[in-house]
Amino acid sequence: MRQPIVAVLGHVDHGKTSLLDKIRQTAVADKEAGGITQEIGTTQVPRHTIEKISGKLLKKFSIDVKIPGLLFIDTPGHAAFSTLRKRGGSIADIAILVVDIFDGIMPQTEESIQILKQSKTPFVIAVNKIDRIQGWLSDDPSFLSNIERQSDSVKAMFEQKFYEMYEKLASYGIDFDRFDRISDFTKKIAAIPLSAKTSEGLPELVAVLTALSQQYLKDQLEVGDKSEGIILEVKEVTGLGTTIDAIIYNGIVRKNDFLIIGGSEPRMTKIRALLEPDELKDIRREKKFRNIEYASAASGIKIAAPGLEGVVAGCIIRTARTEDEGRQRLEELKEMRESVELKTNDEGIILKANTVGGIEALISIFENYPIRQTSIGSLTKEDIIDAEANKLFENRAIIMFNMKPSEELSMLAYDKSVKLLSSEVIYRLIEDYEKWTSEEKDRLKETEIESITLPGKVTLLKGCIFRASNPAIVGCEVLSGKIKSEYSIEVRDRVIGTVKQIQSEGKPVDSAKKGDKIALSIKGPTIGRQIKEGDLLYVAVPERDYKKLLGNLSLLDEDSKQLLEEYLNIKRKSNPRWGM
Repeated sequence: MRQPIVAVLGHVDHGKTSLLDKIRQTAVADKEAGGITQEIGTTQVPRHTIEKISGKLLKKFSIDVKIPGLLFIDTPGHAAFSTLRKRGGSIADIAILVVDIFDGIMPQTEESIQILKQSKTPFVIAVNKIDRIQGWLSDDPSFLSNIERQSDSVKAMFEQKFYEMYEKLASYGIDFDRFDRISDFTKKIAAIPLSAKTSEGLPELVAVLTALSQQYLKDQLEVGDKSEGIILEVKEVTGLGTTIDAIIYNGIVRKNDFLIIGGSEPRMTKIRALLEPDELKDIRREKKFRNIEYASAASGIKIAAPGLEGVVAGCIIRTARTEDEGRQRLEELKEMRESVELKTNDEGIILKANTVGGIEALISIFENYPIRQTSIGSLTKEDIIDAEANKLFENRAIIMFNMKPSEELSMLAYDKSVKLLSSEVIYRLIEDYEKWTSEEKDRLKETEIESITLPGKVTLLKGCIFRASNPAIVGCEVLSGKIKSEYSIEVRDRVIGTVKQIQSEGKPVDSAKKGDKIALSIKGPTIGRQIKEGDLLYVAVPERDYKKLLGNLSLLDEDSKQLLEEYLNIKRKSNPRWGM
């Protein structure tokens, strides 16, 4: 009997990885970028670890451990990783649905429930974070021992929270109860209260998983003759090239076997190396692997072989001892081709990641944006040239998950006006991209608006006429908006001249704003004829510029907006359709 595959599902930050950390006594959750799982991982928990964690309970209920261990799959809870959760849930023999006792049902909890129902995977519920109940005492790793030590008020609070969750899950057609209150596990789903922080309830969880697997999954845990597995991730590994992380759920896979891979283009290659992490080590984080000659179901392994480029995660894999058998299995997979192809655009952003799962997540979070291409592996010069070919600035961007560009390529991207965005946290990439596009749009608008005539209003100060004409030089105060050299000036809806120079405190300046007292040199008018002391002078805003300003009101302050409306009213007295 092989070890059962146990998928751990649930909402982001509800404690899936922390729960596994307590079982394997690692600190993977602390190392996750941004504190969330972003790859799918496997961990083998052997029989002796099960007995170490749950020995007292197993002995109490006379449970003899017959399975060789438990193979856990840790799936991401973040919304972007829907395909990884589906992949993990679909191959599981049994699953753990982790739910925060305070948060209850959240979006990815709901999605996980749908995955479990669709795949008809039996599951237990880990009711996590009971240590956060006010006054809760965690003196013993066993929940059953600990619950009896709680005060009546704490017990009442626990029961209230537990059954609040019961009511919510009942609306999804899930009938569950506390594991120690169930007489028939075929009719009710077992819920195990626990704390991934203090380890309380861990013995019960492992014991229940072991007992249910041995009692109800006997038939499907028998190892067959033909090997079968599924690809979880495709990764570039220094010295090995493209590798696949896979779960073997039936049969035996051997070094030098022929490897048959499904997908849109099924292929056959030969296994060059089989690598396995040590017991209780997470395959996605482990740097050291043991070379092994064979792996039997169920196990999480890394496979190195030639010709793995372009292989897609989620594909079925099989092996064969001879080439003839391999070709036969290849034909079988060709008949059941499977693939979800991404339709790329001529115009769009470029997505890069070091795993197929990462690419799938990027596609998910950038689903509302055009995508030019996706690829696994390091940034290349060709990527930058492809990005530069986009017409729109917002598409001249390369989004890189879990990788950093070299200094040389960063400089090339800068020279080509291509934006590089990289992060180890998936959701920050969409935030950074949207922030960059927003700021860049504002910058482009500001650049464009510099070429547009802005509204301005000045008044001629009394006793400040320094020259009557050719050009007229007068003292003014800016009442609203802005005035610049070469702006045309109008009085009473008539253009009377052009600003040639502006002086402030005897020095030439390019522009003046509200509140500035300045000397204006105006070519065209004669003081006393076209204009006189006390007149209001307006910047003559061309109709085309007025329309552009209407589309960029966010770049104008409130004073300029009011002045633009005042100027419109003046213009429409002589032409009711002006600016329409």
